[in-house]
Amino acid sequence: MFGVQAEEPVRAAVLSENEWSSLVRVSLRAQDPDSAEETLDFMRRAGFVPAETSLDAIMEYHAERGDASRTERFIQRSLTAEPTERQRHLHIKAYRISVPAGTVPTRALELLHRYENQSLPAPMTTYSSLITSLFSVRSSLAHAQAWDLFAHMRYVAHPKPDALLYTLMIRACASSNSGAAEPERALDLFTEMTVDHRIPPTAGAYSAVILACARSGSKDYINEAFRLAKEMLDSHRDASGRPAFPPEGRTFAALLEGAKRIGDLARARWILAELVRAMQQGSTSAAGHQEAMIDEEIMMHIFHAYAAYRPPFKPSTAPIVDRNGSQPQNHVAPQDHVGDSSSSSTASEAPHPSNAPVKVDSDPSFKHLPPQSRADLIHEAKTLFARIVEDSSRAASDTAGPPDSDTPLSPFRDVHLTTRLVNSYLSIHYSHSPLDTSRDLFVTIFSNLSVPKNARSFVEALERCAIAQRGHERDVALSFADAVWEEWLSLENSSRLPNARPLDPRLVERAHAAMIRTMALTHQLDRSLGHLKDFVSRYPPTAVRQPTVLPAMRSTRTVLVGARPLIRLSSATEVPDDTVPPVIGFTDLEILHHRLVAAGRRDGIGYVKFVCKAYAGALRRRRNDTLQKGVIADEKAEKDEKD
Repeated sequence: MFGVQAEEPVRAAVLSENEWSSLVRVSLRAQDPDSAEETLDFMRRAGFVPAETSLDAIMEYHAERGDASRTERFIQRSLTAEPTERQRHLHIKAYRISVPAGTVPTRALELLHRYENQSLPAPMTTYSSLITSLFSVRSSLAHAQAWDLFAHMRYVAHPKPDALLYTLMIRACASSNSGAAEPERALDLFTEMTVDHRIPPTAGAYSAVILACARSGSKDYINEAFRLAKEMLDSHRDASGRPAFPPEGRTFAALLEGAKRIGDLARARWILAELVRAMQQGSTSAAGHQEAMIDEEIMMHIFHAYAAYRPPFKPSTAPIVDRNGSQPQNHVAPQDHVGDSSSSSTASEAPHPSNAPVKVDSDPSFKHLPPQSRADLIHEAKTLFARIVEDSSRAASDTAGPPDSDTPLSPFRDVHLTTRLVNSYLSIHYSHSPLDTSRDLFVTIFSNLSVPKNARSFVEALERCAIAQRGHERDVALSFADAVWEEWLSLENSSRLPNARPLDPRLVERAHAAMIRTMALTHQLDRSLGHLKDFVSRYPPTAVRQPTVLPAMRSTRTVLVGARPLIRLSSATEVPDDTVPPVIGFTDLEILHHRLVAAGRRDGIGYVKFVCKAYAGALRRRRNDTLQKGVIADEKAEKDEKD
């Protein structure tokens, strides 16, 4: 009508913005992402702009399930602006989780670098998660890529890492892809974190740097690990004297790593006593820390320390005193030279313990000093293991019924009988017991405890046979090695079947080399040569020549922009090749070669020389081809970028 102004219809909101967001949350809680996305569509039709929290919630739902395709579709449909830091993290997370565990997340890494090229770097949490995924892959290339990504992140996105990422990289120094720990790098990172950037250290950072120093095997760095542990407990206390970082199981485990590597049984026993005391305090007080527990890993390190320890007393150096009380006829050797004895002593120096692994001693108490003889050491180790078996059986029975409130909790209640624990206990007998005792224990202990054997069980038994002493022990070694080899051969043949999990090539090398040495020691030259020929037919040198194909992310060409790290901490020659098939060298065949020379076997000497030269040449060619393929890959990557 003329003179009447037309009015727009008033929009009546059906739901408020908070109610729309609640609908999204309820749909996701009911695991119905389709309804959540439809809710966003209705919300837009009603004239509302979806809240960022609702968008993030839907993306997080898809990312947690590794649904990269749904995440991509949602981004294309629902995001109208550039993704936020949180959304970029979730986008990359979806691709990272979409791959199986233990594989390199290639698509996630490519997406990360794509965001970088758009000047939209991902948050530091994304880099930390990708570096963690790379370190979880059992590959030297993946570990090298993780270090390169760390350096690249500091160059293009985040120059100052946080405490969590520093801890992750320091922990990686303890398990270097080269097989040896890197304490220098770990200490540099720890100093950079605490001194240069003034980031307060955490318990995890202390435990990581202690572990890196302890695993180095160097006495100086192991002492540094104990100094850091003292600093961790004493330098950060409150007004009441309580430490900011209470003792943790992982810290004690790291210290045991160092003590066992230098055979410091005194420190290992002290750590075990501290753990027992901490568990007893935790069981009676609410302030006890559950982390300070004795588990299977702790006891494995303890047994390794017993195996590496060299008692100062040797019967061969004891003074001879007659019954009339006259002066000794000989003098005890200086203690500095006593510890140089080999791990396989003669039968007269070692005790003859019982074969029963679960026999509990009537006097389980330990002396203040470490064992002074091999007999004392074996007695103490047997007492410890028997207590573990007893407490493990008691803990299993307690789970079946209500626990007895009057019975005190055992410090070994959380120690599970596993294969590696039994292997570590056997290593004590391999070092300090006669071979007869070790053989009888190997035959019975696994079946008595219902624990399966693994590849390392057979390899360590074969290597003990390969260092048998002259006389009766070598006859025992040959029969023992033959029995172990039958079980090993069954395991090796099954691992070579299609879709079977392959054995570690280095363990295969050690097993065959130990068997060849055992046969050579017992003058079984024909059998030893036949075994060598069988190894060459199974793993020919020609299979070693062909190198693995390097992925595009390992390109070494220098670029300023690209979908890979621009800064690298490791060159192509520094990354070890952990895909080399089993090989054998002169060090493994040295005893066989000496026996053949003594016997005048020219044909055998020539064959041993041929085998050593063939494998050495194949390794040399593999290395050269790997470097050449890296150059070709760089040229191909450059051509693809130009196209």
